[in-house]
Amino acid sequence: MKKLALAPAVAIAITGLAASPVIAAPEAPASAPSADTQPAKSPVQLQKGAAHGATAQAGKIGVSADSVTVDEFAENGIGIAGAGLEADTEYKLTVEPASGQNVNAYETTVTTDAEGAFEDGVEAVGDANPAFVGDYKVTVTSDSDENAPYSTSFKVTEGEADEPEAPEVDPKVSLNADKFTESEFAENGIKVTGEGFTPNSKVTVVGGNATSPFATNEVEADDEGKISATLKFEGDEALPAGDYSVWGVDQESETNSPAQDFVITEDETEEPTAPVEEAKLTVSPESITPADFVKEDKGVTLAVENCEPGEDVRFLVNPKGESSVTAFDKTVQADDEGKANVNVYGTSASNASAYVGEYDVTVTCGDDELIGDFSVEEDPNAGGGDEDGNGGNDDGDNGDAGNGGDLPRTGTELTGLVGGAGLLLIGGVAVAMTMRRKKVAKDPAEI
Repeated sequence: MKKLALAPAVAIAITGLAASPVIAAPEAPASAPSADTQPAKSPVQLQKGAAHGATAQAGKIGVSADSVTVDEFAENGIGIAGAGLEADTEYKLTVEPASGQNVNAYETTVTTDAEGAFEDGVEAVGDANPAFVGDYKVTVTSDSDENAPYSTSFKVTEGEADEPEAPEVDPKVSLNADKFTESEFAENGIKVTGEGFTPNSKVTVVGGNATSPFATNEVEADDEGKISATLKFEGDEALPAGDYSVWGVDQESETNSPAQDFVITEDETEEPTAPVEEAKLTVSPESITPADFVKEDKGVTLAVENCEPGEDVRFLVNPKGESSVTAFDKTVQADDEGKANVNVYGTSASNASAYVGEYDVTVTCGDDELIGDFSVEEDPNAGGGDEDGNGGNDDGDNGDAGNGGDLPRTGTELTGLVGGAGLLLIGGVAVAMTMRRKKVAKDPAEI
């Protein structure tokens, strides 16, 4: 603030409830003008004014504003009020400069109403005079009020400077995400936007942790104080997983924005998938005698594993070479463990030798096709007798049955043995077995 040396005294007038004359301070002796100050053309004084909305708490005095510019003071003055004082009591009110300005103190009297309140005002007259600039103390005293004196203050300022005030700086930054993997950050970095920086000023965007920065990027704020930047780690390796922050530094005001946190996590490593076990076919036994082959509780077991649970599994058995034995074809579902099995056996015990030969096994399990085989071979210990070992006819109706198993393998005869459905059946299926047996019992060609 520019102080005016040798300025003329300033007059102050304070108005009470009753009209009172304006009191002017005595004029100071005239002095020669200097480079810093010029004498006022006419005395500056205050006169009675309104209270201008001044309020006070009980037992105190108050002013309408704690601070006013010299222009506002010249135009509106300052309101002064009291509340909760002694009722119907005359008080001495004093306004005096408190910061050495060349203004004479002024005194007047005010009288409280029945509730102990008063309102008064100070109003400047004439042009705004820089001599008024400074601090003022307001005091209210009375010999009859033991709580007196009461005091408050106000300030008269020069007002707005000629230079425009710098815009308020309140920088903030935002991030495009708060979590990245190591590879994501290495590839794309982190995108930063900001606002509230000094317009058209330099801003340094910093990324780092508690120990050191990992990247900085200097950008320029636009006309609205906004910025945009990308931070990437330029090291030879990826930025390690951990907690990091980003903030912006406004170079003009030397103000930092609040830091925004983000985290980098380790890349997830895919655990190697256990190789899918291949489907497997087991044929047991791989060689069997005709006598065992035609027994329902024996036969040949075909078993697969490592199929998809619930998947259809097709079992196909075909005789090799020229044979009148009909192929076996059965589809079942794999269980919860991906397993399935069937039991293949001959259905005509009286013609067991008809099954002698080699058989191909094909099992389809999803996209897998499994191959196997088995053989029905003559029992070297069987002799030339029939199943019962008597070597004779069976009721005399089938003389050829006792000739060591050389029963002609004609399609008609062998088909008739199973009612046109084949000589091989799946074991363990009660309904199918019952139906097969009924057909065998009723078909004379199978006796």
